[in-house]
Amino acid sequence: MSFLEKMRAAAAQLEAAEPVDPWRLRLERVRGTTGFDGLERISTQTLMDLLEVPQRQRTAGTYRHLAALMAELGWAAVRVRDFNGRGYKEQVRGYIRGGALEQ
Repeated sequence: MSFLEKMRAAAAQLEAAEPVDPWRLRLERVRGTTGFDGLERISTQTLMDLLEVPQRQRTAGTYRHLAALMAELGWAAVRVRDFNGRGYKEQVRGYIRGGALEQ
């Protein structure tokens, strides 16, 4: 194999390699709180805080990117009514996994 063929093969391998999303490594290690029903839950805002995304960058595109990664990792998006940090009941968005959802 000539040098030029080796260079072409190396270039082809680099093109074939998929870039790794920097969020994916962090999200693979995320564990939510497990409820009485055995399902694991975590809020979207908690995830954004863990990923250290500033408030001004929490746009629709950022949330779509997060949703795609969480779906790849086996989490399902949910909306629930729950108490926020100030004691008011409001809609909270997040993710859930475990139990019958993984089938």
